Amino acid sequence: MIFKVLTQQGKTYSDDIEYSVIKSENGEMAILKDHIPIIVQIGKGYLKFVGKQNETFLVVEQAVVEFSDNILTVLALEAQIGSTLDKARHAFQDMKKQKLEFTKKENIDFSKQERELKENIMKSKAAHL
Repeated sequence: MIFKVLTQQGKTYSDDIEYSVIKSENGEMAILKDHIPIIVQIGKGYLKFVGKQNETFLVVEQAVVEFSDNILTVLALEAQIGSTLDKARHAFQDMKKQKLEFTKKENIDFSKQERELKENIMKSKAAHL
């Protein structure tokens, strides 16, 4: 069976696997080859993909998992993959920190631009028509 992952940022992962284990707030379940079609929603959790030679972990936030015709598709707001659960979690936390720093920087830049715009409007006396 095949797994495919697509995130909001356009990141994609894909590989051939034997089975998958889904861990979410509601518990844990496994999906094996020829499983009945299913859709699972995950707020926060992870998926373990087990192949013939290796295991891969995908930490997700706000995800929908669909299984049909031996294709497991994961659509996630946020996701990070790793060779171990700890590595995937660490990559996920690093990505979240980077996004938070970027958002803070954007908000500061926006505030500065807003102040400059107000000052320029006052200087040009555009408010006194």
